[in-house]
Amino acid sequence: MSAAVLLAEDALELDMSVWVKQENGKGAIDRAGAFLVPWWLSKSDSPPEELDEAYGIVENWRTSHAMPLLTFRMGLTMRARRVEPEVLVAQRMKRFSSVMNKLAREPHMKLSQMQDLGGCRAIVSSVQIVEELYDLYRGVQQDELYKSEGTLKCYDYIQTPKSDGYRGIHIVGRYAARAQKNEPWNGQRIEIQLRSRLQHAFATAVETVTTFTRYPLKFGAGPLEWRRFFSLVGSAFAMREGTAMVEGTPLDERELREELREITRKLNVRQRLKGWTSALKELKKQDTAKAKWLLLVLDVSANTIKVTGFSDRKKASTAVAAIEKSREDRLDAVLVWVRSIKDLRSAYPNYYADTAAFLEALGVALK
Repeated sequence: MSAAVLLAEDALELDMSVWVKQENGKGAIDRAGAFLVPWWLSKSDSPPEELDEAYGIVENWRTSHAMPLLTFRMGLTMRARRVEPEVLVAQRMKRFSSVMNKLAREPHMKLSQMQDLGGCRAIVSSVQIVEELYDLYRGVQQDELYKSEGTLKCYDYIQTPKSDGYRGIHIVGRYAARAQKNEPWNGQRIEIQLRSRLQHAFATAVETVTTFTRYPLKFGAGPLEWRRFFSLVGSAFAMREGTAMVEGTPLDERELREELREITRKLNVRQRLKGWTSALKELKKQDTAKAKWLLLVLDVSANTIKVTGFSDRKKASTAVAAIEKSREDRLDAVLVWVRSIKDLRSAYPNYYADTAAFLEALGVALK
């Protein structure tokens, strides 16, 4: 698909009058984030007016990343279709709860410096295609089409996998306006992720286990046995794709397989993942067929998921805010953009515990 056609698809989305602009200075943003973290962790009551003011500042800063996010997602889609026409591309805004939890985990981080309030990803068929797509980003400075993406920082977790087994390419860009009317969004950071299907299966399995067990495995913490399991799986998948293995795991294929078998059995991994999958209800396509924004609410205690479709972004954001401010621990809410239910299930399978791809790959690794 040409750049002109792709831009035409999003012409209405690029109407600058509908996008949220940053209303507060970075000092106020950082203070609001710092104020809300203790409240978020302690669950104590705060004066409504004080809480609402801080929440409003954080929410404005978070949602002001939507326009730059669209710009980066369009750039990702155009590049990705050059290397794989049927590529899957999805985007998401970081949830308020995730923002609070990240600030709590990293107390020295300032909210105004958070790099992934807006993020998009491409999932391609192989690690070779990931590298081809990555090459298109490394050559970005010679391409006028992508000048609004500004300076890019790249993090290669394929050549150097994380200790928890995660692999993929992360690229952080800062929006650079090419027209005066777009200058209010200058400097907004957006994160781009490039993954093979196998790498994505791994990442979504980690999110599934994190969601259902409440262990912070996604953030490199949690019980040692689960962390070791995913480190071993990460190396097994790396061996399959011919890339660097996770440090501290066996280099010998037989030794790696034997340890992985033992810990898989001990944790009942396959039984748990299959059970979580079967516990969730099937989505009804007609409920979301005309929606551009989907609100997913996972009830961890009941093992059910509810999806509500929205065509109006403001109404969708209001619905998310209501759930987040209710502070219901059992509810996990996220607002996503995606073109079809099929893409949604492929790009965000953790919200349906759809771990079939991971279980299939794990079965191959254990043979």
